[in-house]
Amino acid sequence: MADEQDSTTEPMDAKAAKRAAKKGMFKRAVEQVSGLTTTTVKEGEGFVQHLYDDYETYRKVQEQGNKAKLAAQFVKKGHIFFLAEWMQTQRAGGAKITFGLCHGVRRGKEQAWFRKKLKGADIIGTDISETATQFENTVQWDFHDDNPDWQAKADFVYSNSWDHAYDPGKAFRAWAMCLKPSGWILIDHTRGHMPKSSNVLDPFGATRDAVIRILGESCGDLGQVVQVLDRTGDEEYPSTVIVFQRA
Repeated sequence: MADEQDSTTEPMDAKAAKRAAKKGMFKRAVEQVSGLTTTTVKEGEGFVQHLYDDYETYRKVQEQGNKAKLAAQFVKKGHIFFLAEWMQTQRAGGAKITFGLCHGVRRGKEQAWFRKKLKGADIIGTDISETATQFENTVQWDFHDDNPDWQAKADFVYSNSWDHAYDPGKAFRAWAMCLKPSGWILIDHTRGHMPKSSNVLDPFGATRDAVIRILGESCGDLGQVVQVLDRTGDEEYPSTVIVFQRA
């Protein structure tokens, strides 16, 4: 009996250690980039935005922060599998998902998991850092920017990294422009995305209602938020998912 107790407590201890290590990695990453610049803090209805002096500073901070937490993984595989299954159930007539984008993926786990679940689909991940090219199916790209090669071609765009946006409205519109008719933007919202969590590395923090409002303001002519998926009961990755659908 004692052996059985030891075997059950050990994984829990290991999980706790991993969580602590990840939390420490994120904290150290913020500390490392804080010396690179100071930001002006803008507060609005339901959001806090850290403003940089110029774009080059923003890019430098994001690349340095990426490298500092390159080994960390925020979203979990089970959550990505859930989203893949949800999308499959929503497709009329069982139509297959053929192309998708994941923004701010760091080391490319998100698109790898989507690819595993959405067999045969071409899922590309992006990251602003030069480290992107180290990982399979990942390209170096600033997710604020339009890419003509992607426009109106994606079945979905996914991100849990929108809190790294210097201009969330600009980013959301670029994502919406990539969608096919009836395609989705899937935006995770967790406690770590709230206004109080914003900092020099994660410059945009917002409530879920604020994110929905900004989506409407920036992309309302292209589509609308149609649903919020409630994943708050998931122990591994409690979250909600804002679903914007292209008209």
